[in-house]
Amino acid sequence: MPETLRMAGRNYGLRGPRYVITILIPASLPAILSGLKIGWAFAWRTLIAAELVFGASSGEGGLGWYIFQNRNELFTDRVFAGLLTVIAIGLLVEGIVFASLEKITIKRWGMQR
Repeated sequence: MPETLRMAGRNYGLRGPRYVITILIPASLPAILSGLKIGWAFAWRTLIAAELVFGASSGEGGLGWYIFQNRNELFTDRVFAGLLTVIAIGLLVEGIVFASLEKITIKRWGMQR
């Protein structure tokens, strides 16, 4: 966070929770959203990988298990259908959730005219 924003908040006499809510959170929100996007991508890949490993050992599971099972049975069309589903879910969450959060953030805190 730029030091000028901190100094501006202190020059206006902001202290404590009001300083945090008015200056610190809006200034750090773009970095927080970027971290959430990266975390979401990592968590989604980890979830699918865990289903591949643990779903295969238990004989039942979710989407990762579906892809793994069809790969073993050489059903290429089903494997690609599963992969496209993984991609679609990832893009939907990215496009709907994070795009709307970014749009609200950009407009609310004056990052766009």
